[in-house]
Amino acid sequence: MEQNGLIAPLSLLAQQCLRISPELKQLYLDQMAMIGQLNAQNLLKIQQDQHRIELLDGWFYIQFHTPPALDSGAVSTLVERQFYFHKSKAEALEEFFLQDIYFLTGDLKSQHSLYLRDKAKQLRQLIFAQVYAGLNGPERVFAFLQQMSAVQAEIIDQQLIKAGLYTIPVMQNFVQHGNEIPQQILESLQQAFSLQYLQQDEFLSIQSLMDSLDEFCFSATQFLPSVTFRIMSLSFEERFNLQELIDHTDDICMLYRHAQEQSNLLGFVRLMNREVWHRDDLLSKRNFFENHSYLWQKKVARLPLFDCQRAVNWLFKQSAEVLDWISNNIQHSSVRVAVTALSFVDSHHIHPQIILATLQYFQYVSARLFIHSIHEYAIQHEWFQSEHNQSFVLKGTRQSFDDQRIAISPSILYLDEWMELLRNMAKMDDQLTKKVYLNLSRVMQAYMQHLYRITAHLPDEVLAYIQPQSQQNRDFYTVLRRYQITFTEFRQLFYMHGGHMRESVFDSYVRDYLVDYFSNHKHIPKNLSWSSLFSQAVAWHDQIQKQEIIAKLKKEFALAHWKTRTQVPFLLYFNWRFEELKTLDRIIEETKIFRNCLAASYAQQIVEGQYLAFRMSHPAVRLPLMLGCRLVNGQVIFDQLEYPNNQKAEAEYCNIAQHFINWLNLQA
Repeated sequence: MEQNGLIAPLSLLAQQCLRISPELKQLYLDQMAMIGQLNAQNLLKIQQDQHRIELLDGWFYIQFHTPPALDSGAVSTLVERQFYFHKSKAEALEEFFLQDIYFLTGDLKSQHSLYLRDKAKQLRQLIFAQVYAGLNGPERVFAFLQQMSAVQAEIIDQQLIKAGLYTIPVMQNFVQHGNEIPQQILESLQQAFSLQYLQQDEFLSIQSLMDSLDEFCFSATQFLPSVTFRIMSLSFEERFNLQELIDHTDDICMLYRHAQEQSNLLGFVRLMNREVWHRDDLLSKRNFFENHSYLWQKKVARLPLFDCQRAVNWLFKQSAEVLDWISNNIQHSSVRVAVTALSFVDSHHIHPQIILATLQYFQYVSARLFIHSIHEYAIQHEWFQSEHNQSFVLKGTRQSFDDQRIAISPSILYLDEWMELLRNMAKMDDQLTKKVYLNLSRVMQAYMQHLYRITAHLPDEVLAYIQPQSQQNRDFYTVLRRYQITFTEFRQLFYMHGGHMRESVFDSYVRDYLVDYFSNHKHIPKNLSWSSLFSQAVAWHDQIQKQEIIAKLKKEFALAHWKTRTQVPFLLYFNWRFEELKTLDRIIEETKIFRNCLAASYAQQIVEGQYLAFRMSHPAVRLPLMLGCRLVNGQVIFDQLEYPNNQKAEAEYCNIAQHFINWLNLQA
């Protein structure tokens, strides 16, 4: 009907026919009686204790069972569905709930309103269509047409001819002469009396349906047995539909016992060959530090997973949210390094989100820090000369022609080789392994303790959102309001301040400095704090930035010095201090303090004698100012006066700067 442009005229016709036909009026009332019972509360109802979804006020239901019930013969399927309506199967609605609706697992952000609107419209149309079909709507309309009077036929013809759908009296010819009604017109009329086209907006509003569907998409934890949901959330990390759950029945049955007994470790099953899932010892500790190629898939990359028992023991004590991430990233050797290093730190009192944040922060740098430490340790303890090392030699060392050992250097490219060297030398000696990892463990501990200290006052429910990416989740602001925490107050907790710097604790600012820090500190103190590292990182970044800008400027300008306007370190003018910036170092330093574009935009003009810059300050003025002046024919001309962050100065200070410039020109 929609494609044929018939909706509007047929809808109007149907409303007229309700007034002239008791039969059609009754069809309308029958639909009203059924649809009128539906609302946002009973449309999608979850019986949590029964693991059951009741749909459309109990017309249909979906019942979920567990593998033990399936094994006992009490039920025949994990997902029992009832979609019969008036003795006929509501196939379209069943397909909608099984295939079109997705339940969110990992992606917990708010759903797009356009998506929800489309789904709400689709569901409402399906409901209207099912009710109409269940009440034999098309047949009842056809019966009316078969026995309609000449007057009724004339009214229908008038309306449809007026709408331009045909030009001859089709209905009157049908009644008077028995001429057939064109099939297209007949089919359209048979659907025109559905509530979908009669006052549809009065029932099941789109907004209420959108709200119900939105909640429903996040409700899988309510209707699924917890163990089943755990398995599905690992198999489908972002979302799944119920058809996928049904298709996954065999996997659920095989993993159910493991999920019951060792739910936190279940993520590692994704890395194991499916044919071994039936084993009782599938998630035993020895499988994590023994090399069993028949057990682990090739995507694990290297075996064993860990080289020391301490790491495995620590692993078995962690929560599911930590282990799910580890198992999903274990193919990266750097993650194994980070896990091993953190296992030597006491973290039993630390919230899982803080542990996870620590691992994620260090995954990008742990490998380089580990290689630096093990290289130093190997040289100090002469590992390359040891009888226990038959595999590796340090690059640059003279080798005999028949020496088959692999030459390695302290580079991340040889990470796996360095890890193997440690395994060969330590031979599961956790104390020796701890010594190699000590420095890395201590900087990770400093980061973890910093997060713990700044979040110690937060409820556990709020701690779930400490990482920026989780703050996109739909419940984030609701949780903050529940505990009367403002978003600004919450975000401020995770910023570090030092001098003119403000950096998020989750950004790489400190991490970028750590390789240099390790190079200059052979022994890292036990009481190291992240705040002290941040202070050192600020100085390091400043120096790096300064060197980069100087290098760039020196590359662009052959002269690093120029003729300055003043010869003294500073000038005093009515208690105002004016200091001319006379070197690249000072220009760069002031650029960072003022956080402006002086070095980038004006350095060339200063070097070429076209521009002057002064630091302007007064004991009674809290912030310094930057005075920029142009040089034209030897005369200094006012250009701009700004506070840090390009904030314009007040008019009175601009007047003072102008008087200073006039005085300076007179001195010349």
